Amino acid sequence: MRTVKLMAAIPAIALLASCGPAPLEEASAPESMEQTSVKEESSLFTADLQSKIFTFETNDKKYLGERGFTLWTVQGTNGSDSFEPVEVKLCKESGRTEAGFGIVFCEQETGGRPFMLAVLINANGYYTVGKVCDGVFGHINDGWKNSNYINRGHGIKNTIAVAYDAGTKNFLLKINGYETTSFTVSEQIAFKGSRSGFAVVIADNENFPGKPVRVTFENK
Repeated sequence: MRTVKLMAAIPAIALLASCGPAPLEEASAPESMEQTSVKEESSLFTADLQSKIFTFETNDKKYLGERGFTLWTVQGTNGSDSFEPVEVKLCKESGRTEAGFGIVFCEQETGGRPFMLAVLINANGYYTVGKVCDGVFGHINDGWKNSNYINRGHGIKNTIAVAYDAGTKNFLLKINGYETTSFTVSEQIAFKGSRSGFAVVIADNENFPGKPVRVTFENK
């Protein structure tokens, strides 16, 4: 189990954010993995192998902290030299709507440093693409963006899909079947042996223990 500390990359409105939003059920600013403590915590992701659904749930106050946590797990390994597309149906059932959740992929070491890519959405209709390199998160797509392709609210399902174009060396992101953005990275990464999985952001002002954060993930 590994823990890294993410550094600030944008001002106080970020979902990978610093000071939490006002204690409203739905805040206007995204809440994300930036400035949170990022920790691989597979024990909180329960797998139902028959339905292929993974459920994350916690109401443990130890994850609130000063800035909250981003908790992640890996459940798949890229077995070939080429990128194996990732497609996940996910649903936030409870927890603050501004706090992000999504997928991680291409998790590996580059130059002896931990590295992974991440796509996060929230239940308010925002998404971001980023990378964590040597414990520092950086946005790839210039921060959180509003998208009409994202279904909003608790208990509403969305699908995130990431593919790779070997010709252009671009990753291609689709949300609910709609082409949303493309992106690339400068790091020399290997696809074979890299890991993929899920991530959930715990805002620093979650209503623990009365209201847990619960998110489901289903591989497609």
